[in-house]
Formats: sequence, structure tokens, C-alpha cells
Amino acid sequence: MTLICLLIAFALEFHFKLGSEFRKFAWFESLRTFLEEQFSDKAFFDSWGGIALIILTPILVLWAGTSVFDGMLYWLLLFIISTVVLFICLGPSPLEKSFKPYFDSMENDDIEGGYLHIKELKESGEISSDDGVVLKEDDTDAVTSEGESIEKDELIRSVTRLILTESQKRYFGVIAWFIFLGPLGALLFRLSHLYFEHCKKERFDDHLPLMKQVIHWIDWVPARITSLLFLLTGDFVNGFYRIQDYLADASADNEQLISETGIAALGIELGVNDDDVAENLKTQDMVQRTVIFYLVVGAIITMVL
Repeated sequence: MTLICLLIAFALEFHFKLGSEFRKFAWFESLRTFLEEQFSDKAFFDSWGGIALIILTPILVLWAGTSVFDGMLYWLLLFIISTVVLFICLGPSPLEKSFKPYFDSMENDDIEGGYLHIKELKESGEISSDDGVVLKEDDTDAVTSEGESIEKDELIRSVTRLILTESQKRYFGVIAWFIFLGPLGALLFRLSHLYFEHCKKERFDDHLPLMKQVIHWIDWVPARITSLLFLLTGDFVNGFYRIQDYLADASADNEQLISETGIAALGIELGVNDDDVAENLKTQDMVQRTVIFYLVVGAIITMVL
């Protein structure tokens, strides 16, 4: 069943390019607001109790909704719910769609336009990575209307990192937890990231440091699986030397692991930047190949279990 759910969700996401309109999670925002209004004055809410209440309530409702049935009806309902939950937890939109205006600008040698699009994605929250475009005052390739100086090679390398880290947040983390725990795992991953972004945006100092820990550990295993799959889809030897530095390190930064291993698997030197946008296109291609490898992992686990 896991493999069939993955195939349907991938077909809708990558072939039919549907779904972004269903991934607003307005219901989660309404639920979070309601719970904050009801319990924000309670002592437990400012610590792990509040985080558990906000993130686990929808998961418990989902679990309870499927547990009341049994037999064939249970498996049919579980299949439908699993497919729907997996599909809405991907995204919020396909990487290809998000970065298309950037590629259009760069193909026209419009460095400023490419940079401004990436900046807009970050400001709108569609890109949640902390990685940013390096701005320098000397030897620049373009200057924006706001006086920001841009180097083309730095922009391209930053976008390479963003594609890698965003692929983990949009696809691979969700897929990994779905393979392990089904729809409950996929929903746990997505709601944790949504609430973490809310805490950063609202500067919720009580929950923010705790959510950093949640995100670190919920990303820890998927980040290492994705990094290993990057090696299988790219330069294994070059990438393996990078992943050794992070593989068993419990405190290693997961985004750094993804970006550095991905760059190494592309056969690119970390300290050498390329000014050819083909680097970004190669990164997207590797992400798509990695999706196929995740299907293989899902198939193997389905047969074993």
C-alpha cells in the first residue's frame, strides 16, 4: 500500500502538477489560534505541553478517525487517507514551479531579476531555508534598485543549496516519515515545520528553542537517508567523503549535511563557484532522480513488512 500511495502522490505532484491550492493548511492555523486562546494562560502551555497540544492534536484525531473501523473498510479508508495526507503534506508547491521565474531571468542574463525572485520567495515564506544569497560590494555582476550588490556565481551556488534543502523539506522528509509511520508520520513532519516557521515569524521565544530541537531530531534520520541517496544518484566517491563528517554526529546541522553532500554528489567543489546556471538545473535533475530512489526504498520496505 505504501508504494501505491507514493506512486499516486508523485504522479499528481510531478506529472499533473496539482496540489498547491490544497496545501494552505488554514485549518491548522485556525486550530493553533483556538488552542492558544484557550490555553495560553496555562503554565504547561509555555513548554513542551503546549507544543504537544498544538502538533499532536490533529495527529491523534487522524489516528482515532481510522481506528474506529476494521476489516476491509479499515484498509480502504486507510489507503484513501494515506494518499490524501501524503499528497497535501508535500510542497507547498513543486520546486520546478517555485524556481521557474528565477531560471527564466537567468536565461535572459537578468541577474537582478533572478536574485529578486529568490528574495521574494524567502520573504513570502515559500522558501524557509536560512541559507541566503551572498552580497558583496566589490567585483559585482549586478546591483539592484535598492543598492544590493550581487555576484552571479554566489547567486547560483546559493540557489543550488536552496534547491537541495527545499527538496528535503518539501519532499524527502515527508516521504521518509510516511514510509516509516504512514500518514501519521507525514503529518507530524509537515505540522512540525509549519509550527516552527510560525514561531520564527511571531518570535515566540517560549516555543522557538524547543521547536528547534524538534526540527533537528525530526530531520535527523531523513537527512541522512536523503544524503545517502544523493550519493547513489550522483558522484558516490566524492559525496561519501563529505557524508562521513556528519553521518553519526548527533549534533550536526541537517541543512548543512544536505547541501554539502548534495554539492559533493554533483561533483562540484565546495570552495569553487560556477557562474553557469546549468549547476542549478543539474541539481533539480538530481532531486528528481532521488525521488525515484525513494520509490525503490518504499517498495523494499513494503515487501519486507
